Amino acid sequence: MYEVKDGPRTLQFEGELLGESSSHHAGSYRWIEFKLYRTVGGTYILSRVGRSLVFHAPSCPLANKYSLHEVAVDELRDNATPCPECSPTFEVPVVFPETDRNWALVAEEPRAVLDALYKWDGRTRYLTKVAERLLTEACDNDSGLDMCWRVEVIF
Repeated sequence: MYEVKDGPRTLQFEGELLGESSSHHAGSYRWIEFKLYRTVGGTYILSRVGRSLVFHAPSCPLANKYSLHEVAVDELRDNATPCPECSPTFEVPVVFPETDRNWALVAEEPRAVLDALYKWDGRTRYLTKVAERLLTEACDNDSGLDMCWRVEVIF
């Protein structure tokens, strides 16, 4: 049984993990993680989690944008990173750590998964490297997704 978060909701299902990828690298303080599943009924579940090690001072305007709660500074992870905008210190009593941003897509067809992974720069459609790595791995485990991604009919 898998569980995937979608904002405040939790999706539970039986199936298999088709692929996963992450943009995390040494020195990252924010990154994206993707996982793609196929349920036993054949439905695709795409999970995207935005992760962060950044924490903010109470007065930082970004604290409201990225944080949901305050914590005592001594409760921060060992690798917590001060916000470059507000530069909080570890001496303040409370800080606002950025929280994970969870999103999920439930799709009956592989095309919807691809559409969710593609980005637009205003004129051109493209895949990020992390999305491309996810698809490369997932296509090894799902022939329907493989045919949909590797062979595209253009009208």
